[in-house]
Amino acid sequence: MGLKFSNFGKAIISSAPSGTTGLSFTVEAGKGVLFPSPGIGDYFYGIFKDASGNREIVKIEARTTDSLTIAQGGRGLDGTAPRTWAAGDYFVAGVTNIALQESLANPNLQALGALETSADKMAYFSGPGTAALANLSSYIRSLLDDDNAAAARATLGAAPASLIPPGTVMSFFQATAPAGWTQVTTHHNKALRVVGSAGGGSGGSVAFTSAFTSQAVSGWNSATTLTSAQIPAHTHTLSVYGTSGGGANPSGGGGGIITGMPITDAGTGGGGSHSHIFTGTAINLAVQYIDIIIASKD
Repeated sequence: MGLKFSNFGKAIISSAPSGTTGLSFTVEAGKGVLFPSPGIGDYFYGIFKDASGNREIVKIEARTTDSLTIAQGGRGLDGTAPRTWAAGDYFVAGVTNIALQESLANPNLQALGALETSADKMAYFSGPGTAALANLSSYIRSLLDDDNAAAARATLGAAPASLIPPGTVMSFFQATAPAGWTQVTTHHNKALRVVGSAGGGSGGSVAFTSAFTSQAVSGWNSATTLTSAQIPAHTHTLSVYGTSGGGANPSGGGGGIITGMPITDAGTGGGGSHSHIFTGTAINLAVQYIDIIIASKD
């Protein structure tokens, strides 16, 4: 976008601009192609002239075939005055002072022009309107002139392959191994473990999806023997009969006397152990995961 130029841009005017303020005119049929065709924001400078040597510099902002449009305020530029032109006069896309001044005033061109060039150096922009030099070796030049990737790889030779040595194993989040790699299939349905020692090992016996699934909680708590302190407090009914006195049941108020050795209830039970069944809510260990593959560099 900006100032445009063309070679051999000269043609006879077919329809002149109106007076000193007109902004459109045409040149002889088929000669418009000799002039630039400005895009949006583009322009070029041209010169009207006649047989008497009169001249006017104008700024052209558009061209459609042989019809040209002068920019608003683009009449009588660069020290010339607007004039009335007629069919048969000439229009030329020549190099003008204003065009050269605009070109030379470009800060990017000035930045490049201020560099002190030397062998094996390349200019680059280091910021808006500023430029610097960088080293440009013969090897890099041989790479820059390659037309396509195949030519660049040929110039680089074995360099890309040496970046990743053959046999290197890496993980990939994709369905198949990339070109130049072979999928390793000896490991399947396993988790990744980070170690602080030597890598490359493996272990375990349960597949990843078998270990990480919904696990039921159930079982037995068996062979438990209760002690006296662990059983609930309780009583036993005991009948004792008198050995002397009046009546068969001293508690009946007969006034008898209980004699002989104390009697102890033998109780029941064998002191064996027993079991409890326990169950619980299943623990869902079905952790989310993504499938990766590992592949070895060919």
